[in-house]
Amino acid sequence: MYKILTTTAFGFVFELENMQCYYTDGIYDMYLNGEKYLTTDKNVVSLMSLKSDTHYKVLIKRKSLNDISFDVKTKKLEYLINIKDYNATGDGLTDDTSAINLAIYTAPAGATVLIPKGDYLVDQILLKSGVDIYLARGAVLCQNTDRKKLAILKAYQKNHDHSRVEINASWEGHPLDSFCSLIYGKNVENVHIYGEGMLDGNGSIGDFWVNPKVKNMAFRPRNMFLIHCKNIEVSGIISMNSASWNIHPMYCENITFRALSIESIADSPNTDGLNPESCENVEIIGCHFSVGDDCIAIKSGKYYMSVAHYRPSKHIIIRNCLMENGHGGVVVGSEIACGVYDVSVTQCLFRETDRGLRIKTRRGRGERSVVDGIKFENVQMDRLKHCFVINMFYHCDPDGKSDAVKSKTITVKDEMTPTVKNIIVTDVTATNITGSAAFIYGLPENKVSHIEVINNSFGFSETRITECPAMMCDFDPIEKLGIYIENGEDITFTGNKVKGECVMIGV
Repeated sequence: MYKILTTTAFGFVFELENMQCYYTDGIYDMYLNGEKYLTTDKNVVSLMSLKSDTHYKVLIKRKSLNDISFDVKTKKLEYLINIKDYNATGDGLTDDTSAINLAIYTAPAGATVLIPKGDYLVDQILLKSGVDIYLARGAVLCQNTDRKKLAILKAYQKNHDHSRVEINASWEGHPLDSFCSLIYGKNVENVHIYGEGMLDGNGSIGDFWVNPKVKNMAFRPRNMFLIHCKNIEVSGIISMNSASWNIHPMYCENITFRALSIESIADSPNTDGLNPESCENVEIIGCHFSVGDDCIAIKSGKYYMSVAHYRPSKHIIIRNCLMENGHGGVVVGSEIACGVYDVSVTQCLFRETDRGLRIKTRRGRGERSVVDGIKFENVQMDRLKHCFVINMFYHCDPDGKSDAVKSKTITVKDEMTPTVKNIIVTDVTATNITGSAAFIYGLPENKVSHIEVINNSFGFSETRITECPAMMCDFDPIEKLGIYIENGEDITFTGNKVKGECVMIGV
């Protein structure tokens, strides 16, 4: 019936257990200790303005359904450190970087650093193991946009004889210098960042979106970048207006993101929502995405990373999320040279994204670039262009349009050849599709294999678009395309319902 996902000193996150996608059956009222607290219709709810070390009796009253009641106790505070005591002003004009970082640096293990209501202009906030960050309601961390003031995160550090390399930063799959993110953590463990406050990357202010792909001193910052971190939770907060990707964990283990709101302007460049790169044991639950690029993009670096720093992304759970207005809802790739394994996407709602599930790779990612074990189950889609796209001819990057990448002629399968296999799409309901239901294009020398598309419902809009569903060269758009398969083997289409006129090729 319900599950407590996490408790904190100032609240908790819970999930209603049902088969609904993001929203539950109608609006319900929630009472705490007999007093009405909120009205909502979401399956996953974050409550983060409560008292510490306090028992709460929770009652959920639903129309035409049984009430739900349970008890929860917030955690006891060992240390509460207010950044105002360190001379942070919160006036939006004064640089509060040093005050906040000093509060975090001096905090003992088990402490919670309180960021109260206010606008805090900062360069970057650095995390510390064992110290939680609580952003109270009305608290906004705003990143400085002056490139001359922001610290540059060097891509890597070499030891004295260059026998070892420690990576600090990444840009689109390569270790490249980047401006430090609004929140940065390296080798940090056991940290919970939570509350009802906001991270504002100020991406629309300044010049970060002028020639956004060109390095200017360094590449653009994220709102949050975590590298080599373990046991990290992020709950309840808002991330918006990032200069590039909103949240980017890399080489991390046991990280959880719950009930987040991640927002970017629709046409802002490369402002992905949440991109785990070479991470293991990741949970993304109850989050809302409305961004300028992909909502969630799972990555594992380009070819150099697979040779020098091999680490795949694996064991990733995405549940009860809402994806809106992105290029892709859940995306795998294209920087996946180390591979992606065991991804589960359930109970999610996709609305007006260009694509739903999107897998993109190409020749040159390498033989370690294996996509294996993607399960897409019990998902709703509405007003998407294309529901499922698997593309092994992805044409971005400087060499993406080279003859070696775009050639449709069979070539030798070698150490540069990627693999895509074992994909299950089941119990998906898609309505008002304007483009295609499924587009699968494998390599002739290494076909997409073991794909199951079972018991889904595809309903096409009366108004259709004619375009190539994938970013690839030399494919002529097909009017009213429904399903297209090229270079696939062991592909099963059974029990699917199709409503509306469409062309099916290769099924």
